[in-house]
Amino acid sequence: MSATAKSRILAVDFGDSRTGLAGTDWTGTIAVPLPRIDSRDQAEVIRQILELCVEREVEALVVGMPLTLDGTPGERARHTQEFVDKLRMESSLPVATIDESHTTDEAHERLKMGGMKAKKRKDFADSVAALVILERYRHALRRS
Repeated sequence: MSATAKSRILAVDFGDSRTGLAGTDWTGTIAVPLPRIDSRDQAEVIRQILELCVEREVEALVVGMPLTLDGTPGERARHTQEFVDKLRMESSLPVATIDESHTTDEAHERLKMGGMKAKKRKDFADSVAALVILERYRHALRRS
């Protein structure tokens, strides 16, 4: 099944030690940040993501792809693509990618505007960045 703007989607902001997550509610209309995964073990991160997919009845996954300023994949994107490839091998769900440029900056700005202190923002930034990824992906789905 291909995703629609109303699908139950899980967004992933993959990182070396912290992976931010965000998802839609069961109706596919409300997007919320979810607790991040703190692990350097890719297999463990994938296992936890797939458990969450079952728990939340996810219909599609989207992973933020860190492109360079000129929009091309760099070393970080190659590492993320390896993760995406492994995720696709382990899951029967469709796995899409979308440019995640500046999502962490946007996440920090949103948290700052919400009155959160800098020290506390670090704890939530990864999952809010995943929320931004999810919003961008849903916006792209609506436009297509």
